[in-house]
Amino acid sequence: MKKLLFLFLLVLCCACEEDKSVDPTLMPEATTTGQNTLGCLIDGWVHTSGRFGKPYVSTYDEDGNHYVTIGADAGVFTSLHFTLVNPRQGAVCTYINASFDGVKLEDGEAYITRMNGTIISGTFRGGNVTEGRFDIRYSEESEGGEVVY
Repeated sequence: MKKLLFLFLLVLCCACEEDKSVDPTLMPEATTTGQNTLGCLIDGWVHTSGRFGKPYVSTYDEDGNHYVTIGADAGVFTSLHFTLVNPRQGAVCTYINASFDGVKLEDGEAYITRMNGTIISGTFRGGNVTEGRFDIRYSEESEGGEVVY
């Protein structure tokens, strides 16, 4: 039984596709070129997506509103995601349904610096989330699913 557990843990550790070129103690730069980055401070601790894969974007429309959900893995078993309500380039919008590591976060505001159907970039903050930033290349053509490429 111990050998089986050891083998399982070994396979699990080897299966991770962690990008070791990204320093998880540093926030990603605030860019608007589709660098596929997401990061923020939660209670003063840095959480970024770079080492654990690219962030994702999904879009949907409901009750006359346009929603853009942004998320990413921010650790081995940790994820961060939130939903922008009616985002527009150059404008402040609300974000809702934010959660980190399965724990609901307070709603907040996001400022969209670029949104053109292929790139969405901006900053966000609210409650215990500060200095949040994202810059993601995506396509609005595939509504309702993960659409990062």
